[in-house]
Amino acid sequence: MRIGVFDSGLGGLSTLLACLRYLPEAEYRFFGDVAHAPYGDKDPALVRQWTAEAYQRFLTAGVDAVVLACNSATSAAAAPLREQSPVPILGLEPAIKKALDTEEGPVLLLATTLTVTGDKLRILLQRIDSARRVRPVACPGLMEIVEGQASDWRIAAQNYWRERLYPHFEELQPSGLVLGCTHYCWLEREFRQWAGPDCRVYDGNDGVARHLWRRLFGTEAPLPGALPRSARIRLEFSADADRKKKLARDWLASRGVQLQERVQDTRIRPLSRG
Repeated sequence: MRIGVFDSGLGGLSTLLACLRYLPEAEYRFFGDVAHAPYGDKDPALVRQWTAEAYQRFLTAGVDAVVLACNSATSAAAAPLREQSPVPILGLEPAIKKALDTEEGPVLLLATTLTVTGDKLRILLQRIDSARRVRPVACPGLMEIVEGQASDWRIAAQNYWRERLYPHFEELQPSGLVLGCTHYCWLEREFRQWAGPDCRVYDGNDGVARHLWRRLFGTEAPLPGALPRSARIRLEFSADADRKKKLARDWLASRGVQLQERVQDTRIRPLSRG
C-alpha cells in the first residue's frame, strides 16, 4: 500500500507520524512544496493549482490514497480534486468539533490567513458552532518561523506568542486551543506550556489518520499503536531539497522513526509558478 502525504513544507510530517500509528507497514511518499511556501497567504487559485499538480505526481507514483496534510491546501483544493479522483483524498481540518465537544468554555483557533478567511471554515463554524464559542486567529509569519528552522526559531515562536497571540488568549480565556496548521504541531509541547494546565491543545492529525483507515478498509480504525522504529518513507521537496531532507530525517528520528534504506528519496523539480 502506498500513501501520498502532501504539505507546503515540513509541517505535514506530524500528519505522517499520525498515519504511521495506524498503518506502519505502508509505503509513504512525502512531498513538501517549499518552493511555494507558505500557502497560507497565497491566492487560493494558485494553491489549487499547486495542490492539483502535486496530486498528479502522486497518481503517477501509483498511490492508493492522498493525504493533504495542509489546512490551506485542503481549504482551497480538496473539494474540486475529489470530484474525479480515482483514489481517496483525505483533507486535514482543524480539530474544532473535537474541542467543542470536549470543552465547555471558549476555543481559540490558530490557523493561516487562507484557512481563517476561507469559505470552508466559515461553513464549518456555521454548522457546528451556533453558540460562537470559537475565535479564529490568523497567524501570518508563524509557519515561516517553524519552517525556517533557524537556530533561535523556538525563541522567535515564543516571542510571536507573547506579542501577537497571548493578547487573544488573555482576553478569551479559552479552555481549548486548536492548532489549525500542521507546522504549529512542531510547537505542541510549547503551546501546552504557554497555554497552561487549564487549556487543552488539539490538532487534526489523529482524525485524518483514522479517516484514512476508514476510507481504505471500510471499517472503524483500531486504537493507534506505537510508532514503528523504521518506516518506508520517500522524501521529496520542490526546493532546498538536501537541507529539507536532513531536517525531515532529524525530526522523524527525534520521534524514534528511522527511514528504511531501501526507499530512496529523490530530488524533484519545482512546480510551475503559475
